[in-house]
Amino acid sequence: MPELCVVLPTYNEADNVAPLVRALDRALGNIDWEAIFVDDDSPDGTAARIEALQHPRIRCLLRKGRRGLASAAVEGFLASDAPWVALMDADLQHDETRLPAMLNLAKSEGLDLVVGTRYASGGSAAGLTSLCRTWLSRAGVRASRSLMGETKLSDPMSGFFLARRELIEALAPRLSQRGYKILLDLVASADRPLRIGEVAYRLRPRQAGQSKLGFKVGAEFLWFVAGKWWKRGPSR
Repeated sequence: MPELCVVLPTYNEADNVAPLVRALDRALGNIDWEAIFVDDDSPDGTAARIEALQHPRIRCLLRKGRRGLASAAVEGFLASDAPWVALMDADLQHDETRLPAMLNLAKSEGLDLVVGTRYASGGSAAGLTSLCRTWLSRAGVRASRSLMGETKLSDPMSGFFLARRELIEALAPRLSQRGYKILLDLVASADRPLRIGEVAYRLRPRQAGQSKLGFKVGAEFLWFVAGKWWKRGPSR
């Protein structure tokens, strides 16, 4: 059983697959790890590229008729027996070299969750190359604060985090599994304050393909926040 499973939701990321796997090999050399690509039937042949690698640590879950990062992430998490699971984008923007530090922090401090943050000392969001993506990210951070209560996160919109698999299993029935807000959904759905740490990283420019983040995604996120707020009331 691997110690760490890295879950990588994909849609039209064929050209990023091989460079990403090489980067994970370099970064995780001293860790017993696996990676699960969860592909939403990409028309560019992403799943075929993954299978062609025939890498002993890599698996691909091919989903038919289903789309969405949050549900893909949960399916990937639950498909592994590893005690620790991490979520990363497959576009090479997240810094895979920070994964060992995230795992070490979680284990040494007995944490439930470690978040890769762009907005702490040593981090950077420079990889958000468009004004639209920058605005949506910043607006999402502000909107998220109403749901976090006493939990303090500098980057609640982060799609780069590591968690105990048992936490995901416990919270999975409460998660909406829609849209792109899986981290905030985890924090907002917990029935106790989570033990959370942060590790700064520098967001890199996308290497290939196109970003899925746009105004539709932003609108879905704000609708999610409003629904959660309505059910539980504003945090004080």
